Amino acid sequence: MDVAVVYETHYGQTHEVATAIAEGARQAGADAAVLALTEVTPELAERAGLLVVGAPTHVLGMSRPWTRGKAHPQEVGTQGEVPDGVREWLATLPAVEGQWRAAAFDTRLPSTLAGGASHGIVRGLRHHGFTLVADPEGFVVEEAEGPLREGKTERARAWGAELARALAAPHS
Repeated sequence: MDVAVVYETHYGQTHEVATAIAEGARQAGADAAVLALTEVTPELAERAGLLVVGAPTHVLGMSRPWTRGKAHPQEVGTQGEVPDGVREWLATLPAVEGQWRAAAFDTRLPSTLAGGASHGIVRGLRHHGFTLVADPEGFVVEEAEGPLREGKTERARAWGAELARALAAPHS
């Protein structure tokens, strides 16, 4: 697989963005898979030519157990049972010493004070030795439960195509 788009979602918008990124990568000729965080092992992440990691923004950054706990009881069918998020998953990744490429994205509220989970994702990826092929992207949602702001799905597809082109470029 060329591109693995790994995501954490609580209300569905981050999954929607991840799907659009993978669609854009496929349109640019890459073999792309969309994988929920619970489906991805560190070994699978290492096999991807490009690992794209996304998460919703909770309290200015990546989710934590207590923020996930507050989000999920509102979601139908979860009964508050929340698996680990991107923060915990990143800690399980092995060191790759710069030989693997990655990118990060988040979903966030429209306020400039909302912060962004992608900054923490970038730190986690760099800590494990991944080389970032693009600046992190933030995709705005109108409210915590959605929907995505108009045009953001199209922007995610375009970014996915840009990422696929970066993957095809020589690795420096």
